[in-house]
Amino acid sequence: MTSLLNLIFPERCIDCHKLGSYLCKSCFEKVEFIEKPVCPVCQRQAIGGKTHPGCSGKYKLDGLIVACRYRGPIRVAIQKVKYKWVWDIEKILVDLVAGQIWKFDFPQDSILVPVPLHIKRKRWRGFNQSEILAKTLAKNFKVGFADIMIRIIETKTQVGLTRDERKKNIKDAFSIRHPELDSRSLRGQNIIIVDDVYTSGATMGECAKVLKKAGAKSVWGMAVALG
Repeated sequence: MTSLLNLIFPERCIDCHKLGSYLCKSCFEKVEFIEKPVCPVCQRQAIGGKTHPGCSGKYKLDGLIVACRYRGPIRVAIQKVKYKWVWDIEKILVDLVAGQIWKFDFPQDSILVPVPLHIKRKRWRGFNQSEILAKTLAKNFKVGFADIMIRIIETKTQVGLTRDERKKNIKDAFSIRHPELDSRSLRGQNIIIVDDVYTSGATMGECAKVLKKAGAKSVWGMAVALG
């Protein structure tokens, strides 16, 4: 079936449209990888991606795993997945994260949790790209996956908002799906929140607050691209 689909709908490079693959060799070389991990709060260089002591807080992210910059072919790839429903491109994004994971000093026994979409948004799109990423990465890394968060407020898009506006827009937007049950399972666990793009950190920061208040031991962020 896959070969038949490839025959009918051959893979083209997302950037230059050359036949053969979704990301050709020439366009792959345009990907701007994050050479040195950064702190999730100030986004300055940080050993292993851990949050700087001066940036840390009880309910803040403890670190950030991110593969590349949100530019060029990666920006195109993420937008095609998110807005044009090109499912197969997701494999490129997973491979990018998997190839860079060695740079980061995160807890190895972590559970991957996707940033949730509001139910109305998910119904309209038909899927949550962060959930697909988290499931596939969890399978690749042989770690746990838990879809335990929900978005209880239908927020407007974060695109175009300032850092402060993003924080205000996303404030109190998330909750644990089953508070009593999930709080027991979260207690003492290391969590990694998964999303496609990390920009100001407002969304993942809000998720971290909810998860830590529910008992999580540590919470890291993981994204394909740094915006």
